[in-house]
Order: sequence, then C-alpha cells, then structure tokens
Amino acid sequence: MRLAAPFSAIVALCLLVSACGPGPDKINKVETLPPLSGATFTTTGSISAVTLESATIDHEAVPQAGLAAGRTTFRAFADVMATAPATPGARVALSFRKQGDGWALTELKGRD
Repeated sequence: MRLAAPFSAIVALCLLVSACGPGPDKINKVETLPPLSGATFTTTGSISAVTLESATIDHEAVPQAGLAAGRTTFRAFADVMATAPATPGARVALSFRKQGDGWALTELKGRD
C-alpha cells in the first residue's frame, strides 16, 4: 500500500501538466486574410529574401500602384511560390495585387 500514495501523486502531476498548454481557442486557429482587391500590377526586380509566407523583392517603380522603386515584402502563397525562383539575387518578373494594407503576389517567374 505504500506505492499507492506516490503513484497517485505521479498520476495527479501528469494530469496537471497535460492540462497546461494552449486552450481550445488557440488550437487549429485559422488566420482570416483580407481578400485580394483592385487591379493587378506588374514589374521586374530581384529576390532579396523568401520565407514560408512572404517574398522580399527589390523592384522597379510601379507608379500606377503608388509604389516607388525599392524593396517591398509581398505576401506569397504556395501556388505562386511552387515554381518561382527562391534564390536571393534571382531576377524575376512579378504580378501583384492589394491585400488589406499590403501586397500579395499573384505571379512570380524567373527572367533572364
């Protein structure tokens, strides 16, 4: 019977630890993104950096979009990035649209 007390304490501790963690409102939370809106713009540039969710591109000016020449981080979706070059320095042609307060790529292709 001496083992019952330590065993009960271990079980209680395991249950307490397993209860810690994200609550149900944090598990499988889906981020809702604003829809793409407005015209589609195009320009050329070169890849500066790529992450799972974005591509940072040094690009030429796009006056119609109010975008000066420079470096911009665009939201990048998997379908666009599947065949896109991801190497920093790669020259690219890109199409993009407004998404909320930022920009999202609709096409990204390598160019010579």
